[in-house]
Amino acid sequence: MPISKLDIEIGRRIRERRWLLGLSQEKLARRVGLKFQQIQKYETGGAKVSAGRLSSIAQALEVPAAYFYDQAATPTETLSRDAAEVARNFMALPAGQQERLLDLVRAMAAALPKVPETSLAA
Repeated sequence: MPISKLDIEIGRRIRERRWLLGLSQEKLARRVGLKFQQIQKYETGGAKVSAGRLSSIAQALEVPAAYFYDQAATPTETLSRDAAEVARNFMALPAGQQERLLDLVRAMAAALPKVPETSLAA
C-alpha cells in the first residue's frame, strides 16, 4: 500500500512535536518500544503508522492522537529545528516574560519593510 499525503503529514507532525519536546528519535523510540530507525521511517513517510502505534506515539509525545490529524488535510509549513528550539525555550519562560518577548517579536516584525504584493506572486 503506497504512502499517502496524509501519512507524510502525520510523520511531519510527529517530528515537529518531538523537536518541540527536545527529544531525539532514539529517546522517542525508547518511550514507545521501537528502534530509532522505525521512528525515522514514520517521520520521513517511509512507513505508515498504524492506529495503535500512533496512539502510543501520541502518549509518548504528550498529545491526543487527534493532534496528528488536526490540520492534516491542509499541510502547513514545516517547522525548522530552530523554530522548534525557540518554541521550546519560549514555553519554559514564565508567563510575564513570554508576553514581553512576544511584544518584542511583534514589534520587530512590524518594523520590517513591506514587500509589494506584486512581487509575492512571482
